[in-house]
Amino acid sequence: MKLFATFFLCALSCVAIGDDGTGEILPQQWWPSEWGAQDELGAMNRLGTHKVLEAAALISRGRVFDLSRTLDEDMPLFDLTPGRRKYTLSIPGAPTWGPMGENKLAWNEDYISGHLSQDGTQFDSLAHMATELGKPGDLNELRYYNGFRHSAIATSRGFRRLGVEKTIPIFTRGILIDVSAYKGRMLERSEEITVDDLRGALEFQGMSVDDIKPGDALFYHTGWGALWGKDNAKFNSGTPGLSMQAGDWAVDRKVVMVGTDNWAVEAIPSPDPRWFAPNHQKFLVENGIYIMENLDFSQLLEEKVYEFAFIFAAVPMRGATGSPARPIAVK
Repeated sequence: MKLFATFFLCALSCVAIGDDGTGEILPQQWWPSEWGAQDELGAMNRLGTHKVLEAAALISRGRVFDLSRTLDEDMPLFDLTPGRRKYTLSIPGAPTWGPMGENKLAWNEDYISGHLSQDGTQFDSLAHMATELGKPGDLNELRYYNGFRHSAIATSRGFRRLGVEKTIPIFTRGILIDVSAYKGRMLERSEEITVDDLRGALEFQGMSVDDIKPGDALFYHTGWGALWGKDNAKFNSGTPGLSMQAGDWAVDRKVVMVGTDNWAVEAIPSPDPRWFAPNHQKFLVENGIYIMENLDFSQLLEEKVYEFAFIFAAVPMRGATGSPARPIAVK
């Protein structure tokens, strides 16, 4: 609970960094969006037929890469309150129905309970994160992408706006930056990836910043994903990730999404104790850039594929804060 409380206590100062000369951090208003005050699509506005054609032009071998991890009851479940997150799949009856008819047909059905939209390989909708701008508990000043107020869009049964059903299918260029290979090792818990690291890793794999275009999906590999299913406690204990400056760098690239092989797009715990998950705010809340986590890049890395067509569509669960994900790359 201490970590959970820290997130909300620092939320005001995580909006944007400004200094009036006294060391005070000043929040800055991030709305209305460049796509209009009622926009709910965010950076997906950068998608379109031109991105489909750009992505299709990268397909030369017809090779399909699965970037997802299997959902199962033994997967790592990051949890601020241990035991709160659960994932259980049951098949009642086994078989559930039948045999029926003279042909003796039987069939099975799944009942899934627990935490689904934010575990495993998963995709964040713009309803996932907000920033507290007023007094604690003031839901009028708990603000989301485009400044939407929690009091106006949220219910206990889902979000009226910004839910994952508002997203559109993605078919765009994907870029993978292998930071782990550049450094020659798995990154450490709380280790920050700098802009120089990203530039160096791109150069190391024969690419440059110019290879990242507006509307692309940007991914980076830390090596932390190698812990998945092997050392879940360490995997859940924290993450390496982008520094705040590297987050700004990604925003400047005008990408549609940022994805990685662990459960956050920043270093957790942060080297600076004032911050908790500031890039989540930078991407989702302030810029409408989507996030995908717990990706498996092993197939891409084995074949040194860093540029590819990227395809993904979220499960349109009305009002949900995210979606299970099975993204694919095609080369």
